[in-house]
Amino acid sequence: MKLVPAASIFLLLLFSASCASIPVHIVSEGRQIPGDFAGICHAGRTGTDTEFSHLNYLGAKWTLNTYEWSIIERVQGEWNFEMYDRITDNCIKSGLKIIALLAYDASWIHEDGIRRQYIPPDRIPDFLNYVRRTVEHFRGKVDAWCIWNEPNFNHFWKGTDEEFIELSRLTADVIREVDSSAVIIGGSFNRLYFFPEKFIKDFFKSGAMDKVDYIAFHPYELNVARSVRLYEKFRKIVDEFGYGDKIWITEMGFPTGGLYPNRISEKKFPETVIKSYAHLAYAGAMNVLWYQMYDPENRNRKNRQSEDYFGLFRSVSEPESKAAEAFRLCAHYMPNTTCYVLTPESDGIPRSLKAFWFKGRNNGALVLWNEAGAGRLKIKLPGAEHLRHDIVTGGKTAISSEVTIRVGSEPVFITWSQSGEERPVIKR
Repeated sequence: MKLVPAASIFLLLLFSASCASIPVHIVSEGRQIPGDFAGICHAGRTGTDTEFSHLNYLGAKWTLNTYEWSIIERVQGEWNFEMYDRITDNCIKSGLKIIALLAYDASWIHEDGIRRQYIPPDRIPDFLNYVRRTVEHFRGKVDAWCIWNEPNFNHFWKGTDEEFIELSRLTADVIREVDSSAVIIGGSFNRLYFFPEKFIKDFFKSGAMDKVDYIAFHPYELNVARSVRLYEKFRKIVDEFGYGDKIWITEMGFPTGGLYPNRISEKKFPETVIKSYAHLAYAGAMNVLWYQMYDPENRNRKNRQSEDYFGLFRSVSEPESKAAEAFRLCAHYMPNTTCYVLTPESDGIPRSLKAFWFKGRNNGALVLWNEAGAGRLKIKLPGAEHLRHDIVTGGKTAISSEVTIRVGSEPVFITWSQSGEERPVIKR
């Protein structure tokens, strides 16, 4: 997600409504959480021992990087995959599955040599040639191909909706022709000035998704509650076309600085990560890739550019964790489970309490917080070897199966082994 300064003003006006809590959901069935649920954008770029160590520790399964046309074919007919060969090999070495984003224009397709984030109709064959060459080169190494990024945002696509839809359809045709078994992701819509409902529906109605496996969405919003409601709105629309259970969140994040109106404090960053993953796991997202791994090395703290503050770590050379421990907990304990929401109506717990039970075959986790103040709750846990995790430091404390805990706005994260069939019981 990259915004120009003016976009921040529009976002501030658009999102000026007050924060509301997420509605309580009453369900009879849980949500199956895939084993590769958690990922990180822009990993594998440095190839340093520090980054490899971080990735191994965090437990992310996916990463997304843009394999830009303007870098691969700087001059027409001259192909250079060296940079992306290195990134690809780094990701494979780290055990990451790769989403390669195919996107953007090359300067030489425009008469004046200036890039415009636009592919003129007469230059589409050149773009498709780049797609063909890139998919052929990385076939067997890249796990999924994503077509473009945030096409409803003028900063990334300056053509018409109809032009992008046709470009996307033709790109999917080429990918499928080169690799019939390829995983293809389309869309990558976000919400900026307004929600692109017509664009999304036209995208499906046109046939642009006929050869595409999944639809991507970036639920950037002012806070977690609004992000989840935005995701639900998107899910209802794509469900009309059979994609309600095929949504990949290929970007999700909040900056800890700069001028974007969705910025949060570093203190709130860890809890924001956990709340995002817990809610979106239950909402049915197939995976969530956090934007992003590191803040850039050359970030300028004076220019207040929010794009410099999305990282889980400050930088690879200054690897202080901002929210890495919170991400690690989500990546290790949420995948390969069934997620249940414990509701006030069915469990007698305070309505302001949000409680997510992740039930694994041989393990379990309970994530809970109170959106209206704080209070002490009695919790009876199934299983054995119960641990309470510090979401900031990663420290672990052994607790008993029956424990009284003060629960406030910061999530309490508890895990156990030998899950069995019992569920946690929470009382005042």
